[in-house]
Amino acid sequence: MAKSKKTKIHKKIDGRLLQMNKSFNNLKMKQKDKITAWVYEEYKKYVTENEKVPDSEADEHIIDAVLDKINEAQIWIPSGEIVSYYHRKKPHLQKRLNNEKNIKFKSYVSFYKSIVDQDRCAVVICNLNHEIIYMNPAAVLNYEKWGGEKLIGRSLMECHNQASREKIQQVVDWFIEDDNHNIVYTFHNEKQNKDVYMVALRDEGKLIGYYEKHEYRNTEKMKLYDLW
Repeated sequence: MAKSKKTKIHKKIDGRLLQMNKSFNNLKMKQKDKITAWVYEEYKKYVTENEKVPDSEADEHIIDAVLDKINEAQIWIPSGEIVSYYHRKKPHLQKRLNNEKNIKFKSYVSFYKSIVDQDRCAVVICNLNHEIIYMNPAAVLNYEKWGGEKLIGRSLMECHNQASREKIQQVVDWFIEDDNHNIVYTFHNEKQNKDVYMVALRDEGKLIGYYEKHEYRNTEKMKLYDLW
């Protein structure tokens, strides 16, 4: 049996004959693309400004903003269709926004990694379990006889004697005490004329790890951050 076509209901408004039961899918492709873009634009604006997923009240404000743009563009579509469309798409809007953030974050990571990799000083990055999560090329070369890249994933504590392990833990405890505690000079390597630092890594003030850096020393300008 053939499916019957939906009966169109029209009404004359301001001299225009408008279909009162028009669905989103009945719109022209350009119109649908515009509305889709406006919905995402308003959703993203809210989440960016408020740093949270919109609640039901915020949903209404977002939909109203979209409807204002639809009216300005003189696109006729019942408001209920836009309400329905928004709520159907809301989970996808958040997923799209998260994907954009991930892509942006990865691009930033590439920049930061490039800076660390170009540093001629050895940089060893560790998490709070003292596991080595990254070594720049200078560090890989510096620790080549101890395994170089193979040290990644191992504990930094395994690479030091008992006295050094105690000092490392002491520094980490000091980092935890105050978010203004961020850099400590640990010792000077006379043979290589390098100072060794431990530097706190934080995310919004919270300690998430640290890195150890071996840096050539300028005795006239060097300011020491020494706990001992």
